[in-house]
Amino acid sequence: MRALMSISLFLARLLEIYSFLIWIRIIMSWFRPYPRPGSFTYYIARAVDPFLNLFRSSKARIGMLDFSPIIAIGLLSVVQTLLSVYGRFGFLTFGIILANIIIAFWTYGVSIFLFFSILLLIFRTIAAFTHNPMMYGMSGQFSDPISNMVRRCFTTRIPRDSTIAIISLAINIVLYFVLKRAFIILANLALELPF
Repeated sequence: MRALMSISLFLARLLEIYSFLIWIRIIMSWFRPYPRPGSFTYYIARAVDPFLNLFRSSKARIGMLDFSPIIAIGLLSVVQTLLSVYGRFGFLTFGIILANIIIAFWTYGVSIFLFFSILLLIFRTIAAFTHNPMMYGMSGQFSDPISNMVRRCFTTRIPRDSTIAIISLAINIVLYFVLKRAFIILANLALELPF
């Protein structure tokens, strides 16, 4: 039992290092997507790209943003956390597994989507007040569904873009905190499962 716990802790540390290498690869790909053979980033790419390629798909892409590395890191995070819990305590329950999946879904999925949406709605709000067409282009696909929903709520008159942008931003910020609290409550409920 003790040997299995030690192996679990060791594997958790390896996954932590591997996740760190994936983050380095993500950041370096912004500057040099195709690293030069023999360079430091080339060897990192050779180590992590086969794993990342398992998650690449058009469904994980929104506009120019590719979220497949985040999905990959989220999965690694769940496995790493479960290995750490088993390594420290010597047991795993369904509740612990479910709670970790719920937290990972929030951390590596919903919260990132909402964060980008808030960021782009900030750009849209600035653009609405400054009448800068360049900033409208930056707000993109994330904020459009929210803005369209707000626009449909005004049936008697056509609101100004600045009004729609501010209301959309406020809705998104409230949604972020409400969902964050909901995910924490769900994770705590999962931890209380008796099995």
